[in-house]
Amino acid sequence: KKKKKKKKKKKKKYSALEFYEKKKARWPFGGDVFTWESWEVRVELVSATSTPEQQRRQEVIGTELAEKVFYITQMINKSDYLPKTPDIPNDIGNVYHTKYSDIHPFLFRMRYSLNQKPETQPAVGKSVRKLLDYT
Repeated sequence: KKKKKKKKKKKKKYSALEFYEKKKARWPFGGDVFTWESWEVRVELVSATSTPEQQRRQEVIGTELAEKVFYITQMINKSDYLPKTPDIPNDIGNVYHTKYSDIHPFLFRMRYSLNQKPETQPAVGKSVRKLLDYT
C-alpha cells in the first residue's frame, strides 16, 4: 500500500498596486485622491517544511515579484493616462512621492488581503467620472 502524500494547503493572497494623484481641496470639501492605474497581483502562499526550502522559496518569489514590478513600471510609463507634472513646485507632492531625495516615483499604495480581493478605490465608474471631471 502506498502512503498518500498530504497536500500542502495553499492560501491565496491578493494584492493591488495602485498609482494615484491627489487633487487640490475645493472649499469646503477636503482633498480628493484619484487612482489612475491599478494592478492586481495574486500570490499563493505555501508552508515550507525546512529552512533551506524556505530560503529557496524566498529567492524564487523575490525574483518573480521583482519581474512583475518591473513589468508594471514599464506598462505605466506607456499608459494612456499619466498625470501632468504640476507647474507649481509646491504641488509636486500631488503626483510624485517626495520623501526620497534622489528619485520621485509616482504616488502609489499597496492594498492586500489574505482571503479575498482587496477593495480598490475608486470603482471603475467612479474613476471614469473623476477622470472626466479633472481633465
